[in-house]
Amino acid sequence: MVARARGPLMLFVVPTPLGNLDDMSARALRALKESNVVFCEDTRRTRNLMSRFGLGAPLERYDENDPRSIDRMLERLRRGDAVSLVSDGGLPGVSDPGRKVVAAARREGLAVTALPGPCAAAAAVAGSGLPGDSFVFLGFLPRTPSKRRKALEAAGRLNRTIVLYESPFRVVELLEDVVAAIGESAQVVAVRELSKIHEEWISGTAASVRANLAARPEILGEFAVVLHPDPEPSHA
Repeated sequence: MVARARGPLMLFVVPTPLGNLDDMSARALRALKESNVVFCEDTRRTRNLMSRFGLGAPLERYDENDPRSIDRMLERLRRGDAVSLVSDGGLPGVSDPGRKVVAAARREGLAVTALPGPCAAAAAVAGSGLPGDSFVFLGFLPRTPSKRRKALEAAGRLNRTIVLYESPFRVVELLEDVVAAIGESAQVVAVRELSKIHEEWISGTAASVRANLAARPEILGEFAVVLHPDPEPSHA
């Protein structure tokens, strides 16, 4: 058995590419290489990533809703292992599993660091042209229409850029709620398949972007939706 180099003993929160593997940073690769174990959402998906870069650290599945999974990771940290946490894509803890184990580790005084890297929310804001000096990130909204609209109404009253994640199966419904809760003239930029081969940016009013997507026979790919209640936010 070949021993791996050991880096600092702590929990590394490691961002992984949203789709384009060229977005994997040298620092993220080093953290994975030097870890005694990598906890992940889906071992099959993470194994593909590790194989692509020639990394051989053992993998364990992390289930945010299973206290035993959190305990296993904490135990590895307590005994002095270097541990990495990854999600299927993006930054763990930002609309991805990770928050609970990070909070638990900090409560125990265990060392934690988060590496900068791919995050769909930040990339979508940067490419939207909408104000990015202050924005409200809501992630995935509740599935109940009344709760979605209540959340949108509350965020809209702040008159700030709003960032949401949505699946292709509910994105039209989400935009209908935006029209109802914030107004049809709200500015929207919906990015589909961010960083992937079929990346697409769709911009306009909430009503026009909803109509664009509703007219398609099929919608594929995950969405990040950036919107602003002001019809002319650049003049605000």
